[in-house]
Parts: sequence; C-alpha cells; structure tokens
Amino acid sequence: MHVNEQTFFDGSDSFVTVHHLTVHGTNFQIGHKLAELAIERYGHSPNRHTANPVYTKARRAYFQRNYPIHWERVRGVAAAFGLDPDDDGYDLTTLWYNLDVPLPAMGCSVVYYPPSTTASSSGYLSRNYDFSIGTMAEVMQIPLPPEVKNQMPPVMGEPYIMEWHPEDGGYESVAIHAFDTLSGTLDGLNSAGLAVSIMADEEAMAELGPNLELHLGPPQAIGLHELQVMRFLLDTCATTDEAKEALLTIKQYYAFVPCHYIVADKAGNSFIYENSTGRNVQHIIDGTGQPQVVTNFQVHKHPTPDQMPKGALTLETNAFWRYQTLADRISEHNDLFTTNDLKANNVCVNVMKLFEEMSADAAYGSIAANVQSRTLWHSLYDLQAGTAEFSFYLSEKVHADGTRTENRSDYLRFALE
Repeated sequence: MHVNEQTFFDGSDSFVTVHHLTVHGTNFQIGHKLAELAIERYGHSPNRHTANPVYTKARRAYFQRNYPIHWERVRGVAAAFGLDPDDDGYDLTTLWYNLDVPLPAMGCSVVYYPPSTTASSSGYLSRNYDFSIGTMAEVMQIPLPPEVKNQMPPVMGEPYIMEWHPEDGGYESVAIHAFDTLSGTLDGLNSAGLAVSIMADEEAMAELGPNLELHLGPPQAIGLHELQVMRFLLDTCATTDEAKEALLTIKQYYAFVPCHYIVADKAGNSFIYENSTGRNVQHIIDGTGQPQVVTNFQVHKHPTPDQMPKGALTLETNAFWRYQTLADRISEHNDLFTTNDLKANNVCVNVMKLFEEMSADAAYGSIAANVQSRTLWHSLYDLQAGTAEFSFYLSEKVHADGTRTENRSDYLRFALE
C-alpha cells in the first residue's frame, strides 16, 4: 500500500483545512486507512458504532451481495478497530465525522457541458457547493455555553479530496468527501470518465416538512445512503447507461435529506436522477447532448421556465433564480465555452451574488445578511483529461456598508495517474 497526504490551508487564517489523501492499495487497505483517520483524527471507537443486530446483519448481507467493493473496505475498517466484520453488534459501513446532529440542506448549482460545446472538445462538470459555515450548534440553533460552542469545529471545515487507486476492484477516482470519510462523496470523477454530483432536493424537504425521515443514530434502513450512492457510481460505472441502471436498481435511503443527482460521461451523455417526494417514483431527465443545468428543485416537476415560479428573489425561490441565471448565460453564449467561461458562469450564481441580488430589495437585504451559507468550493472536472480543479472559500471581509468581499483560493488541480 502507498499513502500520501497533503494539507492545504491549515485553518488558522482560513475557513477550511483541505486534505488531499491518495491511497494505492486493495479496498481492504483503503478501508483500513480511512478507519485509522477516524480513530486518530476524530476519536472514533467501537462504542460509537454499536447498532441493532437485526439491521446490521441485513446491511452486511446487502453490501456483500450488491456492493462487495464497499464490503472489502468495511472489512478493513473492522480490522483497524480490532473487530470481527461479521459481528452484528457494530455497523462499520459509515465513518461520520464533525457530525452529531442532522444536516441542513446542501444548496448547489451544477452544469454539465458536453464536448461538442467546449473549446477543448472535453466534457466538463462544473459545480458550486453551497453550505453553512457554522458549527452544528449554530446550524441547528442549539443553545450551548460559549466555552462549549467555541470548541466545536465548523461542519464543513475539513473536506477531503480523496484520490483512490484500488488494486482489486473498482475504478480509480478523485472525489471530494465530507461528513463520512468512507463514503461521503459529494462530487467526483472516475478513471472511466464518469462524473457525478449530488444536490439537496429542497422541494421534497419543504413538502415533507415535519415528516422528513431523518436517521438519528444507526439507520433502520438497508441500502445506500445519499452520499454512498455517489461513491457506488464512481466505483462501478463507466457510462451513463450503466449509471442509470444502477440508480434504478439499487436500494436507496436518505440519512439526512432527500437528494437528486447529475451524472455525465466522457462520450457527451448526461442525465439528472430524481426520486419523487414520496420516493415511490424514479425520474431520469436526459441531457440530450446539450448543456444540462440542475440546482435544488425537482426538475421533473419544472422541466421548462414557464413551469417555474415567478416573482421576487427570496431564499425560497433562489434555486429557480440560480437555474435561470445559468440557463440564460448558456443560451446567450454564441461561441464554444472555455474553462474560464465555465468558471465565470458559476461565479454568477455564487452565494455572494445571491446576497447582492437579494440586497437590491430592501425587504430582503437583512435576510440575506444573516444567511450563514457560502459557496464553499467550485469543482471543475474535465472528463476527457481525467482532471479535477477546486477553488475554496477561505474568508471574507464585511465592509462598512454591509457588503462583503470573499477571499477564495486559487484552483488546486489534481490528475488521476
């Protein structure tokens, strides 16, 4: 096994500490290394993973039968904890970190550009990841003494760029992880040229309201949670056709919030996958070889602009504003897209731009000023070249007039070997 870790921005003068972890080895060894991180860096112990044996046994059988790559990693996790992987008293299929209460929604804006539309003849997945900069206590408005609250890390303060090179099954990949070191994939690219991204389904969350089915503690569900779905696709799928079949046949549940996905391959194909609010109907929206945009509303309910709500820009309608802003910029562009064009498009729906637009209306300016979310990173995946670029939110300055200026990192670039 060969392991290398780099750290970018140490968090002392920036919001994030970003780890780039590269692992060459078997899936068992990859799982063992990730468990070592959870133990040494985040204080995990076997007691943290105790679970109901009825569900643990069924989950083990599911992974062994349907996702043996992940089960090999779980075996590595068990070895690091000194446990028997067949012990039904422990669920080692996830390694959550910086996370002890439910998550808020992930507000994101993603565009896939097929090769026929870009100056380099490469396909690109361009993604803004919007999330809170607060601690879990702040996010969930949990009253805590200052001395306790000040010791809590920001939920998103320590993302990992995971670069895995498995030797015994599964595609090589580069992906950005948070929440779960083992399978907390938020966006990524594999060596076959398949790119994936996840976004919260805010429409389903609003419709479900108090009936949202969070898994507080060990899940009483069998299958893949919303982030594991992304890791499964990167491990096992080379094309969008394979990914469609996988999404339609795997068993899914959400640990925290309903989500939907965009998937693209280097042949120029893309699609959006959504579950209905009641999770009783599956929807696939094909990109038809054109740029495909997705934010945080259900595209199957609002497939065209005339089916989207009109009116003032609010926090409740901002997903539609971001979608329409991107769609308009793409349709008004009369030339092939350069990578600078792709980055500029996503800047226009950055959370700071949303603040500016909302602040133009005095009724919403104060609301925008109190929002804790930021565009924590912009990802740009080149599906042909097998490269990934990331620019991170580092800090900001609040000016006397209430406006804000972001400090963002230069793009970090990584290439699958």
